[in-house]
Amino acid sequence: MGNPVEWVVKKIKEGHDLELLDRPASNLILVKALGRDYDPVLAGVIGMRTEITAAHVQSFFATDTSPAFIVNIPTTTPWRGDAIELIYASDAAFGSLGDLDRAACLEYPPLYRERETDFFYKALCDHTNVSRVTLTYDKVFRVERRRGEPLMIAMINAYNLSAEDVRTARARYGHFDIAVKVSGYGSVTASAEQAADTFGAQALTFGEMMGRVRQ
Repeated sequence: MGNPVEWVVKKIKEGHDLELLDRPASNLILVKALGRDYDPVLAGVIGMRTEITAAHVQSFFATDTSPAFIVNIPTTTPWRGDAIELIYASDAAFGSLGDLDRAACLEYPPLYRERETDFFYKALCDHTNVSRVTLTYDKVFRVERRRGEPLMIAMINAYNLSAEDVRTARARYGHFDIAVKVSGYGSVTASAEQAADTFGAQALTFGEMMGRVRQ
């Protein structure tokens, strides 16, 4: 892939819904949504391959001109909770280049949240047995309950949730109690349930997960 900023610039020029206006620093780009009358968005670009921590993004917010969005390439790298907390506290958002596309179409891009994660977060916060929800990774929630011990819940985007999906999430995020299938279509396979059971977890649909949180 080479330099992540050069990769992002190349992709934008090849035909994203963004216009590149400027490159004010080696790790910053200024972009604007095509066909939208919103202000340009200053975005920071990083290229972490293992996981993204607060240490990887804090320099962006140590100056008077802070970005409204942070992009990481490759997109599969997990964002750790301390990085997310710092980004949100700094009035910014984060995600992939596609997420930057969508954020640039908002009147206020720092409010951008990935749709599926935001849905799960709000649903858990509204649960009657939940007192607090925090992101330990971009796809993992720590759910503190009014009754019962806290639960670690990992979101997995798969049509038919498989054993490989569960094991990949375990390797990426570490411990969790529930692997929840994001899509409302497809199924949780028996092999996924068995794989989760080997490390004391469960593989569930969204409805089953909400029921488990209630227990």
